[in-house]
Amino acid sequence: MSAAVLEPETISLPRETVVSARADVASPTTRARSITVALAFVIGCVTLMMTGFAIIIPVFPQRLQALGLGSEMLALMEGAFGLGMLLFSTPMGIWSGRIGRKPILFLSLAGFIGTNLLLAFVNVPLLFVLIRFAEGMLISGLMPTTMSMVGDTIPQAQQGRWIGLLTTAQAVGFALGPGIGGFLSQTWGFTSPFLLSAGIALLASLLTVFLVPETLPKQARAAASKQKAQAERGVRSRHMKEWRFVRLILLVAPFLVIDFGMIFTYPFAFPQYPFFLEKVLHYSPAQYGLVFSTYGLALAIFPLFLGRLSETMPKQPLIVIGSLLFGALNICMFVAPLYPLLLAGATLTGLGSAFVEPAMGSIYLSATTDETRGQVMGMRGSAISLAVMLGPLMQALVGPWITPQITFAIGVVLSLGMALVAFVLLRHARQPGNH
Repeated sequence: MSAAVLEPETISLPRETVVSARADVASPTTRARSITVALAFVIGCVTLMMTGFAIIIPVFPQRLQALGLGSEMLALMEGAFGLGMLLFSTPMGIWSGRIGRKPILFLSLAGFIGTNLLLAFVNVPLLFVLIRFAEGMLISGLMPTTMSMVGDTIPQAQQGRWIGLLTTAQAVGFALGPGIGGFLSQTWGFTSPFLLSAGIALLASLLTVFLVPETLPKQARAAASKQKAQAERGVRSRHMKEWRFVRLILLVAPFLVIDFGMIFTYPFAFPQYPFFLEKVLHYSPAQYGLVFSTYGLALAIFPLFLGRLSETMPKQPLIVIGSLLFGALNICMFVAPLYPLLLAGATLTGLGSAFVEPAMGSIYLSATTDETRGQVMGMRGSAISLAVMLGPLMQALVGPWITPQITFAIGVVLSLGMALVAFVLLRHARQPGNH
């Protein structure tokens, strides 16, 4: 399948707008420096956000156990979170292409603050599910927006390294968060991780308001406004809009399939992890948190060195190798759940993610324009969210009838299957730069 760039419609802008745009053009050195600073602040926001997000990971299983609940409720909560992201990722991406990236980024961070404050004080299981749904809905714009900001500002030939840095930012937060959350919950109780998570999100929100600039070009916002006005005026425009949407889906469908399969694996297996590690292997919450911190640390380090590979190498072998490595933790859980091997499996799983994420991100960004980037990244967010939603729900459905070891074996099979799917679907995909 050819990942061709969609051509934007011809837009007639007022002469004053063109003159103003020309006057705003800075020297290449100054512009490059300002872009670097802007993306550095975005990466800082993502790091803080993911730290706050990961802090609460070890807390939910303990809190549910204290209420007499188990993996089924945890699966429902994570499924509700995924449903919220599924329903709103694409709309958030579309809105970021109309009103700008910065407002959507701020909305996601502010929503995360509110939901964490609610989770800190609520002890009703049904409300847990509803709050997690609202949280998924509100933060669904975070990753489509930050990825679009990279596409807005960075040339195609350099996007791999920046996607690698963005992946590292997520991973640093993911590495730090579980260990901090496990320590806080054991020292100061279940409420403290949620309050710290909300405080971290508040700091990221302040960074967004005062230090992160808007990256969506004014011309793209003008084009989006004009297309919206045209769509409201006539049926023909609506038909054209629907056709453009179909073209977008067909363009990125192979990539969405790979994303879905990769992401589905661990949300499906995750609800079994904390209970298997505690009840069967007799590991503490801190040890459980360290396994995921090891994965996050690997994902934080490896993209710094591997992100540039997606700029110089074909994407297919990177994604196939990464998919194979991605199943390492499930292999260790299934075959030899010794603690050192679990840490090694988490490291290899992080290495697999480091191969896949920059390559997949580069493929998506190379297939978009300023006008379509937010929508496409929103579609990707929806595919990922669907996987996040269906994985836990599938576990809730089959979990009572299968052993944890069977769950881990299914995860291994899924990782091998996605490596095969990537090999087949990306074999004829045109790589960026070949347009």
